[in-house]
Amino acid sequence: MSAKRDLSLIPRKENQRDAQPIAPPVQFSLEEIKQHFVDSMQSIKEQYVVADSLLVDGNENGCKTIWRSQIVLAEGLLDFYIHEMSKFCLFRMFTGQWEKSEKYASIKIPMAKVEEAMEAIESKDWFFNYLNDRFSRDVFISKESMRDQLNLIGIGFSAVMVKAFPSDKEETSNKYGSKVVADLFERRNVIAHQNDRSHASAEQNDISKEFVSDYISKVETIMSSIHSIAEDKG
Repeated sequence: MSAKRDLSLIPRKENQRDAQPIAPPVQFSLEEIKQHFVDSMQSIKEQYVVADSLLVDGNENGCKTIWRSQIVLAEGLLDFYIHEMSKFCLFRMFTGQWEKSEKYASIKIPMAKVEEAMEAIESKDWFFNYLNDRFSRDVFISKESMRDQLNLIGIGFSAVMVKAFPSDKEETSNKYGSKVVADLFERRNVIAHQNDRSHASAEQNDISKEFVSDYISKVETIMSSIHSIAEDKG
């Protein structure tokens, strides 16, 4: 005689899913990081065609909306680039491939990560994972935050400004570059948070294709200067 099957109802477990392993962050090369920026910036530049078409059709407001979106996206690309470079540079310091920056020793690591490191004696990937989590919520495109971050990762804010905006004096390049970074960030914020309008009058700032082209050119110049300095470090 076969055993009787238990047909009684069993409470259904809700809000439970099988845990999926989290893929570790990819460690990209210096050239791959640059290519991420270049490819994405090309997609942004291709929106000029859309804006031009809207302008030809008489939709000036739509055209200017595209131009404003290009500003926000371009600045976002620079921020993401600095995030990727931060992981690249600091991991090389950690593994002894680069000389450590003055601010490297100030990096604070939670005890949970320290314990993880102790368990993974033969691998240094835990530190890269930590950097990925640590910087994911930060923004590095204001003048102050960009200066602090570039100095931390051994690139040097002043060195980037001198290379990006050369002049007869380093002080002049640094001062001009600092103003450029501040102006880029300010216009991006006004567009992103205020629809490019004045708090005082609610009037919308004007924008032109020439302004957007110059803005993007400056973003690209800053990126190229960071890349060049990193490349020289090997």
